[in-house]
Amino acid sequence: GCQMMYEIYLEETYPPMIEAAAKAEDNEMEDDVKRKLLNDLYLRNPGLLDQYILNAEAVRGPLLHYSDGLAGFKRPCADFLFVYDEDDENEIDEAVLQVAELSGNNTQKCPFSHDKANENDDAKAETIEAYERVGQTAGLRGNAARAKAIMTYLGYTDSDLEYVAADIFNFQGVANPHTVANIQRGECVLDIGSGLGIDSFLAARNCGADVCNKDDVSEAPFVVGVDIAQSEVNHAMARAIDRGLVVPDRIRFIRGDVEKLNDALAKANLATDNLFDVCVSNGAFCLVPDKQEAFENVFKALRPGGRMAISTTTVSDPKQLDPSFEWPVCVKMFANLDELQAMCEGIGFKNVQILDAESPLEGMELPADDEVVDSSDSSDKRFKIHGKYSDQYEFLQNMDMDELCKVVTVYGEKP
Repeated sequence: GCQMMYEIYLEETYPPMIEAAAKAEDNEMEDDVKRKLLNDLYLRNPGLLDQYILNAEAVRGPLLHYSDGLAGFKRPCADFLFVYDEDDENEIDEAVLQVAELSGNNTQKCPFSHDKANENDDAKAETIEAYERVGQTAGLRGNAARAKAIMTYLGYTDSDLEYVAADIFNFQGVANPHTVANIQRGECVLDIGSGLGIDSFLAARNCGADVCNKDDVSEAPFVVGVDIAQSEVNHAMARAIDRGLVVPDRIRFIRGDVEKLNDALAKANLATDNLFDVCVSNGAFCLVPDKQEAFENVFKALRPGGRMAISTTTVSDPKQLDPSFEWPVCVKMFANLDELQAMCEGIGFKNVQILDAESPLEGMELPADDEVVDSSDSSDKRFKIHGKYSDQYEFLQNMDMDELCKVVTVYGEKP
């Protein structure tokens, strides 16, 4: 259960509960509203529930700020904290708990653990899990009108949209790196975080790989898409074949992590250094924990004279990330805008430019996000990354995301 002691601490720290209290008369929430918020949080993310409880001053005082109290303790006054529930009339049904455990939502994590390596590993694991689910439902038809509106807003041309054709509802990205990359005929292209393949297909058209056959000379253009989710790799590869592209000689998709790009390329029997003329990426760097390692690997993969166009979301000022809130993994992983240029120049890139992608996070006028189900089973729906935790991060709706974050395309050339 998660009432009684839990609700006392959560009323001062958990944003949805704070908001519900503000809307209630005399700031007194109905008991059923509290129970729903608490039960949902406990079943969905018990580790986060613990974190909010431990952020309450009534808990943090004795455990963390012990020397500031009246007694002036030299060490914590307790080795363990046991938070319990005496509300026997409102227990969570055992069957509901079993469902939560089977769905993998009941994994406990230590709320006081701030080890950066563990945090990065957790972020990467969550990213892989989410995008594996995206790939598994990519075959279901989505909202093409909405995808078309987004791509148009980001600067994709009518000819781009026509070429993408039936794949349009599988667009993933934050901007349009092609306008910066300026891919030329005959070039070899690396697409980091290739997802379901759309930007790789456009790259194949732009470099001419879509009209080359397997008998052309080895110097002929080709595209390699690298993605961390195997299900997305599988979908993109299948679509490349369906589109009549020459797989794997002119285009291929491989599973890999940009932080270990050498391993992914070597496993695919590709050269690990000086192979590509251009590297593009559309949104994948948002979720890369070690940006330095990622940009270093891009530098190694490029040929001398090669260039990169990495579209990614950044945080304008990390100090705005109030530590009392549980921010989405993606926001915590965003690069610091002010550090990108120096980082890339330190790696060796020349003519580094941090270009405003003119891709606002708010204000786009888009068609309604109607779910299109291409199945006789109405339970089959496309998995949406940004819909998974909408309740948990409801507090973001009251923030100016364009002030907090900025989408840029990072351009740089390898001497």
